[in-house]
Amino acid sequence: MTSSKTVTVVTLLAAGLISGALLLMRRHETNPSPADQKSPRSNPGVTGRIAAQSYCQTCHAVPDPETLDRKTWRDELLPKMRFFTGLTPPNTNFSKDLDVLLAGNVLPKAPLMTEKTWDAIVDYYVSAAPEKLVSTQEQEKIAVGLKHFTAVPARFRRSPPHTTMVKIIPALRVLMMGDAQSQGIDFLDPNGTLMSSVELGNIPVGMTETADGFYFAAIGHFFPREEPRGQLLLAAKTPEGLRREPILSDLPRTTDVQFADFNEDGREDFTLCLYGNFIGRFSWFETTATGRHEEHVLLDKPGSIRCVIHDFNKDGHKDLAVLVAQAEESMFIFVNDGRGRFTKHRAFQRQPSWGHSGFELADFDGDGQVDLLVTNGDNGDFSTAPTKPYHGIRIYRNKGDLQFEESWFFHLNGAYKAVARDFDRDGDLDIAAISFFPDYEKSPRESFVYLENQGGLHFTASTFRECISGRWLTMDAGDLDGDGDDDIVLGSLVKMPSPVPDFLKKAWDESGPSVMILKNNLRKPQPSAP
Repeated sequence: MTSSKTVTVVTLLAAGLISGALLLMRRHETNPSPADQKSPRSNPGVTGRIAAQSYCQTCHAVPDPETLDRKTWRDELLPKMRFFTGLTPPNTNFSKDLDVLLAGNVLPKAPLMTEKTWDAIVDYYVSAAPEKLVSTQEQEKIAVGLKHFTAVPARFRRSPPHTTMVKIIPALRVLMMGDAQSQGIDFLDPNGTLMSSVELGNIPVGMTETADGFYFAAIGHFFPREEPRGQLLLAAKTPEGLRREPILSDLPRTTDVQFADFNEDGREDFTLCLYGNFIGRFSWFETTATGRHEEHVLLDKPGSIRCVIHDFNKDGHKDLAVLVAQAEESMFIFVNDGRGRFTKHRAFQRQPSWGHSGFELADFDGDGQVDLLVTNGDNGDFSTAPTKPYHGIRIYRNKGDLQFEESWFFHLNGAYKAVARDFDRDGDLDIAAISFFPDYEKSPRESFVYLENQGGLHFTASTFRECISGRWLTMDAGDLDGDGDDDIVLGSLVKMPSPVPDFLKKAWDESGPSVMILKNNLRKPQPSAP
């Protein structure tokens, strides 16, 4: 989330060589496929493609060689993938959590294919991959200057900024900011002045408010790890103030929490996106009559980023939409029968290097059915972090019967989040989007993009002049100052092992804001509550 996931493509073909694929692979070794019977040097394109399709498609979409450049395939991805074939014995250079991976049977204890088959796969991807990916953002199409908005750095900052969550609470006219280094929450007023802070003892990345207080999805490790330090934490509302209460601990890296009564027994349940790394899952937790939280696993795979609750089939029951990254790179709809029994539907699936990063529901065509606004742009997989032409923002229109069709695409290198609101109050939905991995050398304007709806899914793009004053990981939109229009807040996290000009790194460390507030000027702000 990134950048809570930074090894999406490491999982690329790997997951297809694990779990359900084991029996298939052993069958191929016992009864050689054409890829095994032919010399890989005789026709590397055909034999390697057949081998890849045979061994990988059981668990995820088979990647095209064109999705990565030749150097990345040859020098980074394929050597890492060998660990998941069993041809290279796993070692601690591969993972700090080797013992956990071995105990979880994530890594094979014996080779799952022959060297000949592996050579055919390597030859296929290296020979067919492009020398370089061309991913040019036409920067001149992103105008400088935001209509209706004024950019104001928050007065309070943590140094250096490690903002992992921002959330506007309109009823209180308060901005909530989470930080990875302080491992706590800061409450800011509409001008970004610090009001109070709460220690959590973990890294907050998601929050849902209930009558009890603020529930936080705490990731445990910002960078990929298997050590289960994720938590569900409650900042309980008490007469004395907020009190920290751990609800669940020892979880995989946890990225989102949502509440609803899924089995309709009168008690509020919740979902958790347990993103993990190579080990993770997506579950709903039933609140029992005794107050226990009984887990029901809906997807026993890593990578769930975000969940949204909505009645997709309009039967009166609360269904779930969840976006899954890592190898799956899919959107799933879980249809609820009203008793907490869910049926899984895959709305779409993309290739393993896709880098899904976020989504939300919005009705763009006004037909009464929610569409999907989805971003993909996680690009922390490799040291070179090449820009990718398929990164960006997409609208998938709801065609009914749980069918979604891609209807609009805006290319945005490193796209990390997009929100849809009627920011200009003209009756249609505009889009605000951030990039955590923009092309800082060629197109710094794509750090933040405001897409004003012109009708018929046509948008004009603009940004604010100070758009590169932070590295925007997270964003929220809502009425922060109480004037009736939606403001935008951006959160900056500046430490990532990916290419950034030195002058930017220095500026971020020394003076970059933790939060940038984009104040909507359509209406006059109201005085803050005392």
